[in-house]
Amino acid sequence: MKLSCVLTGGHRFECLVGNSAQSGVSLAIRCKHPFEPSWDQWGVSSEIQKYLEAAVASEANIIVSGATNTGKTTLLNMLLTTLPIDRRIVAMEDTPELHIDRFYDGIGLLASREEKNGAGMVGWRELYDHTMRITPDHILLGEISTQNAFAALAALNSGVTGFMCTIHAESPHQVIHRKFDQNVAWAGAAMPRIPEFIQELIDVIVQIKRSADGFRRVTDIYEARNGRFVLKDGQVVGEGL
Repeated sequence: MKLSCVLTGGHRFECLVGNSAQSGVSLAIRCKHPFEPSWDQWGVSSEIQKYLEAAVASEANIIVSGATNTGKTTLLNMLLTTLPIDRRIVAMEDTPELHIDRFYDGIGLLASREEKNGAGMVGWRELYDHTMRITPDHILLGEISTQNAFAALAALNSGVTGFMCTIHAESPHQVIHRKFDQNVAWAGAAMPRIPEFIQELIDVIVQIKRSADGFRRVTDIYEARNGRFVLKDGQVVGEGL
């Protein structure tokens, strides 16, 4: 038996029980701390902060990338706070983590994690169909996975703007050339030339890395459509902004 859920207080609970765990049980609780980092604590200069806020305001399609526990969702939630509260926000998740309560037209949709949908929940395909019919200003996805990668690509292919999501990857190059391909392939779907697809439809990839001192920092910003780095290894590149 596998259980993924959010506990009271926003703490993430993950548990696997049975023969797949040699000890009989494998579990983790990722505590949600009340601490909210500032832009400076992300290693973000005022110049880069203005760039990111402008990208969100212009309805750029944005992916926040990083390894496990690097603060991807935390950064995405920070970006959401820069949007006006009257925007129509639709969040598609399987675990509620995105902060959309401040938007009076914010809608949180939850997908079933099981192949046979239960408890009145529907799957990613149904969520995608519904989302396309309710005229969102911004479509948000939580962590891109084998279950929702195809829905994310379908949303991008619909011509939406203001798309935002997070993904497990170590670099913008991995985001474009490996991670979506991997997740779609594992899901058993077929879609050709995904890297070219991502390069064409994603405006900005924001890379986060956790350093040895435990701090999470924005290290790279890559404009996929333009094929250029704005920030690389923590340094503004070329003519910069």
